[in-house]
Amino acid sequence: SLTLVASGTQIGRTASQDEQRVIYAAGPVRDFYLAASEHYERVSQQLGETIVNSYAPPQHAAGAREALVHALEALEVFGERFGPYPFTELDLVSTSTSAYGIEYPGIIALAERLYGPNSEYPPAYLESTVAHEVSHQWFYSVVGNDQQSEPWLDEALAQYSTLVYYDELYGQAGADGFRSSLL
Repeated sequence: SLTLVASGTQIGRTASQDEQRVIYAAGPVRDFYLAASEHYERVSQQLGETIVNSYAPPQHAAGAREALVHALEALEVFGERFGPYPFTELDLVSTSTSAYGIEYPGIIALAERLYGPNSEYPPAYLESTVAHEVSHQWFYSVVGNDQQSEPWLDEALAQYSTLVYYDELYGQAGADGFRSSLL
């Protein structure tokens, strides 16, 4: 009964009464991430050659749709600036992570607490987190920087990219707003 969301693309699946075996293909990737829930519902949209999926429990369906929109916008902005998205699929998944979000190849775990009208955070947190984590698909996955030993480089590139995202979508006022939120 579990919905699995993982790095890569599912290429095989067999199921019996109490077991499922799933095969994912991904590459080149440096990490593999898997999230599972009985409650995930998915919304999807194609952007060029890339399918973007957003998974969340039903009570966060609106947040899943918002995250999907922001990911599509970020893919367009970063694709123009940094080159084509490196994978054929991008999954966003609502989780109980203690961070706002965390990147893995082809998948982003987003804090469930950022979703929905009852969130303690303003909607801009979900948008900026999605943009930031999408940018890691280039500045971590493609560039291959070491986010563990050199986090200043990894996070600086992602924050700069998020600033670019806000400037592209909202102009100077949007970029200034994001910059002031960092300060």
